[in-house]
Amino acid sequence: MADGHKTSPLWLLLLPRPPSEISLNALRVAYGPGLHQVLRIASNASAGSSNVVLDVAIAYEDDLIFRYSKVQRLLGLMYRLICVICMENAIDLQYDNDVDARLIIFHRGVTDQHQKFGDLQTLARSDRAWQRLCSLESESAENLLQDFLHMRIGSSDETMRSNHQIEIERFPGGLTIRQNYSQNAFQESPSHSHRSVAVGGTFDHLHAGHKLLLTMTALVLDLRSIQGACLTIGITGDELLKNKKFREELEDFPERQLAVQEFLLGVLGLASPSHVLDNTRHVESTSNHGREVHNTLKSGLTIKYVELFDPCGPTITDETITALVLSAETKDGGLVVNDKRGEKGWFALEVFEVDVLDARESEDDDRDRARDKFQGKISSTDIRRRIHEKFASTFDTSGGNSKQLHSN
Repeated sequence: MADGHKTSPLWLLLLPRPPSEISLNALRVAYGPGLHQVLRIASNASAGSSNVVLDVAIAYEDDLIFRYSKVQRLLGLMYRLICVICMENAIDLQYDNDVDARLIIFHRGVTDQHQKFGDLQTLARSDRAWQRLCSLESESAENLLQDFLHMRIGSSDETMRSNHQIEIERFPGGLTIRQNYSQNAFQESPSHSHRSVAVGGTFDHLHAGHKLLLTMTALVLDLRSIQGACLTIGITGDELLKNKKFREELEDFPERQLAVQEFLLGVLGLASPSHVLDNTRHVESTSNHGREVHNTLKSGLTIKYVELFDPCGPTITDETITALVLSAETKDGGLVVNDKRGEKGWFALEVFEVDVLDARESEDDDRDRARDKFQGKISSTDIRRRIHEKFASTFDTSGGNSKQLHSN
């Protein structure tokens, strides 16, 4: 999967600032018409060839101060909206007519070193070789597009200047309503600065839920002094997964590690030009964990991918970790980790939760059938099931046996 991304067609969709009310319905009204068409066309382009990687870049210009809850809600609802649109249009998210959508946010103006993510100039001057640039039909979107093109074409980088013949396409814009909210609308208690952040998961067949979790983990890092900072990504070891359903379709540790690495480096690289890979080392574990792969970035950031043989992993063997990011459905794991750290006399980790993605249009919406179909888009188990059924169907129609495929 990760190797396929290296040659996948790259598209960029530029979205103007979101509505003041960050809700699924408001985002659908603002971005839905354009997203619907972009995803459908990208899906058609993916069928029978390499899957399109669609970078969806959202202008974020409301706050100079990073607020975890607001950004997490925005990205979570946007991933949910993309999954809902794909569900409604029978667009797969892993194979066949797959669209690999990846959300990033950027500041509309020029940022300083205190910002968590990049600005428009950083995005425009990225060396990412987009073949198609998509925009919406609105005044704010057109202004954003023209500024992007001016910065990209005007770059001193020869690669980007030679790439200015990028195909541009405009799609229907929605309606964005802006209201004045108090400064405390998304205010939260200031968190500590974190230079060592951890997250864990299986990360099998990387899907929207994984992408949201990984993106928010990177955003928790304190970027004011990145030299020596560390992201620790715990990846469940193969041995713990041997009883998983449709085990034969489960990606092994190296595949999952490379998929996470490819995604993280892509997101970080669009935030800062210095977040590029300097070297990769395979490290002999010094603890109870299994294989480890360490990425060193030119910015000074280190990313450690650690094979997990227990639920706590490095959070109870590495005292320097100060924050843990986890999904709301596994929040009890944070309590277990902090109990074990307390037994050692260590400081408790600050725990950041990431919402679970679902198909509800509102908190009162409980459409079981729609929710079940939606979960198929963001469930590794269901993705493996669909891949298994696809191979079984292929072999049955050709007179073969699907079991032979996995025994040879």
